[in-house]
Amino acid sequence: MKQKILIVTLLMFISIPTLVFAAYSVNSDEFHWVIDQLDMQGHADHELSTCSVKKVYYEEVVDMLNDGQSQEAIIQSYVDEYGQAALRTPGSDLTGLLAWLMPAIGLVVGVTIIVIWVRKLTLKTTKKPDEQLIWQSDTDREIFERTMDEERRKFF
Repeated sequence: MKQKILIVTLLMFISIPTLVFAAYSVNSDEFHWVIDQLDMQGHADHELSTCSVKKVYYEEVVDMLNDGQSQEAIIQSYVDEYGQAALRTPGSDLTGLLAWLMPAIGLVVGVTIIVIWVRKLTLKTTKKPDEQLIWQSDTDREIFERTMDEERRKFF
């Protein structure tokens, strides 16, 4: 009977540290919430088995969670270290909104430049109505016509 009590007590002492110290693992919901927020220096979409950077991030996040840091504190520590580039999606502050709006602004500016350029090209290529040359006399007109006929004959 004493052996059974001793074995049960020993098993409890062995299992208590694992329950206390390994509260979080890569399978916990808190861990996945933090990891889903991080870009991991561009390695977030890589395969875990082949990416050493992603492995380091996983270990760091699990260690931080087990040290008692909150999820928001972990995210904030990475933002403090790497800036907004640490997150997969930009934040909701002014710089984050700027990051969301820059692609749209670039698209609008690009389309505007192309439209202006096409308009200028089409205005240059459109033929203007032939303006009637106003001759001061019939002799000027005849001289012009003869000169044009002579020039045409040279090429044919």
